[in-house]
Amino acid sequence: MLRSLLWLPGALMVVAVLLDLIVTCIQTGEGRLSHRIHRPLYSALRAAAHLTGRRALLSWAAPLLITGTLTAWTLLTWLGWTLIFWSQPGALVGAESGQPATFVASFYFVGYTLSTLGLGEIIAPEPFWRVMTDVAAINGFFLLTFAITFVVPVAQARGERRELALLLHRAGPGAQALIVNAVHDHDHGLRSLTADLQPLLNRLDATHLNSPYLHRFHDHDRQDALDLHLPALGEALLIIQGALPGQNPPGLRRALASVDSLSRTFERTQARHPALRDAAVPPPPDLTPLREAGLALSPDEDFREFLHTHAALRSRLHAMALTGEWRWDQIAAPQEADAADS
Repeated sequence: MLRSLLWLPGALMVVAVLLDLIVTCIQTGEGRLSHRIHRPLYSALRAAAHLTGRRALLSWAAPLLITGTLTAWTLLTWLGWTLIFWSQPGALVGAESGQPATFVASFYFVGYTLSTLGLGEIIAPEPFWRVMTDVAAINGFFLLTFAITFVVPVAQARGERRELALLLHRAGPGAQALIVNAVHDHDHGLRSLTADLQPLLNRLDATHLNSPYLHRFHDHDRQDALDLHLPALGEALLIIQGALPGQNPPGLRRALASVDSLSRTFERTQARHPALRDAAVPPPPDLTPLREAGLALSPDEDFREFLHTHAALRSRLHAMALTGEWRWDQIAAPQEADAADS
């Protein structure tokens, strides 16, 4: 009796995976199933990095989450179809013996059906189960197609994340160095941090809105770490807007809006991350490097009042840095932080 009802949990597994594929690969966001897969894997990786003191372990987040998601989708679909066929004795029989297939044989049959191999060692003698075999094969084709749809954009997005991180690393390092170097060493001046970066920022913003789990990805090297350089860019844009009177480079508002949007998708994705709880609003930056570079600045009180209105953004940027195991002084004053570390 119980065996005859196994088709119900099997069908629920298959439908759950299909819905998750659609939401994760086509709709904007992260499917509930994918979220339940990502969260424990990511938490385990973070715990391992924290216990061993090896930040480099975080760079395995991307392959771990991608592999874990694809494996879960495949196994749940495989098991679901196995339960559907196994629930009815005689739904599958051996091609030569004609004996009802065992559970293991049904599992084997579903595996080569989903992979569209069609070996023919086990067959469905009744028309209904033959049709279900075709449906399972189509399901396997869809699973493979959506898996490619899932992996390829992630690879492209990782390339864009590294492109922006490298640009900012070479233009900085650090928020105030970004400003000083843009003013003195770049043909476009501060526009190199606003209008010139806007297309790439906009693409990254759209990509993270579509695939928010990208905020769980980290890179091994500092030069590739978007969770280090994006907060530095956000801090630099706030300094330009609030502390540099008369400086209004084209694209400043749009660039800051993109950084703010990226920080908000980060907040939604990492809602349960301890960094969001531990990240205080950073203190106002010491603008001495900008004064020494000869830049005219607003009064300190005015700048502090301006930063107070953007406290939520700065807190989110601080949390983003913490998830990558970066300290705020590595963003605000990286040369001093490196000297202290050495």
